[in-house]
Amino acid sequence: MLEIVRSLLISFFAVAILLPIIRFAMRRMLAASKENALTPDEVKFMQKQEWKLTWAYFFFACVLAVFSAGVLAMVSSIIHASSNGWLHLLTPNFRALFAPGLLLGLTLAVLPLKLAQPTLISHDYALYKSYLRQTEGLHSIKIYRILFLVMLLLSGILVWFALQWHVTISAEQVKVTNLLSEERTYAMSEIDKIEYLGSEGEYLITFNDNTNINTTYLKPVQLEMIALLAEKSGKRVIR
Repeated sequence: MLEIVRSLLISFFAVAILLPIIRFAMRRMLAASKENALTPDEVKFMQKQEWKLTWAYFFFACVLAVFSAGVLAMVSSIIHASSNGWLHLLTPNFRALFAPGLLLGLTLAVLPLKLAQPTLISHDYALYKSYLRQTEGLHSIKIYRILFLVMLLLSGILVWFALQWHVTISAEQVKVTNLLSEERTYAMSEIDKIEYLGSEGEYLITFNDNTNINTTYLKPVQLEMIALLAEKSGKRVIR
């Protein structure tokens, strides 16, 4: 839980820092509209309204990040369940998939924000559009659409790689598939040690080549599976 809260706080500060930089760059690159120029007081008022939109964006991003991570964890279990010949299947859990879920949430949050803008700004929405034309020009919407598509592409790539990671355990071997879809198969005798990390379901399984599996970020971990690994490898669980 602390990891998730920390990630959300980091993402908020990243948005709070990067968004003004992006908008400053847009204002430098694009010619501002001179029609219906706003007064300094109106500009200052709109800048305050932008903070309201920033908080709304972050709220949507939090909700969608949590939802995306949960859905990705479920999808990961579904797509790898079709593999045959295993006794136990370990796929990334919510904690492991929160990072790609967060990026996806930060990207998709633009959509509900766009729909909610007229409601959030209410009768000042027309003034807000004039403010955008004056500060960012007439073609800023096209640039934002391109940025959205780029972010969506990056999110899709990260999600695809994250969903490749899984571990299958049969009666005689352990097969580990990493983020790059590279498979490594280990006989049970190649397990060097099994360490209990202090919390239920959290173990560190180390092989002879120093490759390890941290089940903290995998689901589900059953005691029967750990007992099988200990029995077949001849290694006791280190507590």
